[in-house]
Amino acid sequence: MLGLSDGLDPADDSLTTWIERYLDLAVRGVRSAEVAAKIARHLDRFAGWIADGLGHDRLSAVTVREVTAWRDHLATAGNTGRDGTTAPMAAATVNNHLAHLSALFTWICAHAPAQLLHHGDPTKKVPPLPLPAPQPRALTAAQVRTVKNIVDRIETFHELKGRRHRGAGKERLHAHARPLRDRAIVYLLFGTGLRRAEVVGLDLDQLEAADPAALRQAKAARLRDVRGKGRTSRTVFLSRDARQALADYLELERPSDAAASTGPSALFLSAASIAARRPNGRLSPRSINTILGEIGHLHDAQTPDPSRKLGLLRPHDARHTFAFQLSQASGHNRAELERRLGHANDRYLRLYTNPPDDIAASYIEDL
Repeated sequence: MLGLSDGLDPADDSLTTWIERYLDLAVRGVRSAEVAAKIARHLDRFAGWIADGLGHDRLSAVTVREVTAWRDHLATAGNTGRDGTTAPMAAATVNNHLAHLSALFTWICAHAPAQLLHHGDPTKKVPPLPLPAPQPRALTAAQVRTVKNIVDRIETFHELKGRRHRGAGKERLHAHARPLRDRAIVYLLFGTGLRRAEVVGLDLDQLEAADPAALRQAKAARLRDVRGKGRTSRTVFLSRDARQALADYLELERPSDAAASTGPSALFLSAASIAARRPNGRLSPRSINTILGEIGHLHDAQTPDPSRKLGLLRPHDARHTFAFQLSQASGHNRAELERRLGHANDRYLRLYTNPPDDIAASYIEDL
């Protein structure tokens, strides 16, 4: 092949071949199946970009200019819809593509013949896109009040309607509905700042006290050894609302679902009537998004005041709200924030404790 150093096989200069080698030797079986699939997808996009733009996939032809052009392409038209239309890709997603490409070329530089990449790693001089300043999503006190009002009445929204469902002895709720569980999850999120993965990872034996009667009377109930990011663990104390809601769920809803479960005893369980649920009944992280999203929808449908509308209610909105309230209650005690949020990163602590704009605006209203 013209331009290829002596002693090198043309296959050594194939970007596609090197991507497959990298995936087989350094990614698949090392990273989770989900992450490996994402890395392969990102690298295939780059290989396709090179082949379409240059008419070949020679690895030695990949330059800083090509990597920069790919980055800018993703930022302006990286997403393609089903109808063929394109849209910009978020800066964080573009940077994730660049990170995977950089890891590929770092591996290639360590394993490829020295004369293959004459100019070294082409990703080293391509800076990531600047990220927009993170925006806090803490709810206002008025919004928290109306959310709790909806959650306290959540059973009424799951009742079966119509004449045929009336009468003694008839089932009042939809078969899959678990309003007491959903209420307990909402109060737990707003009262502890737990992440969604931390919530679904909870086991019943982490709760002190786990007996409903004792939980209602306790003044310092807690969750032990809550597993967070980076293999960290922490103790989480439960608010009064969370204690009462958990006691109701443990007494009235959970036993029937637990009877159909096997394996480790998860704190929160899917309805036993769901055919596709896991054998141990444990909820998935995505189910927490669904629960919060439905409650946000109910909230906005029941709330005529535009200033209280939530739009999409997400689990991290509850985390931001808890962090902001804890910051105020603790006198902005950094050590307490680190301990309760499971975060030591200054950037995230500042994000979680920033007030939303309407609260910040009230600070200077009368100055």
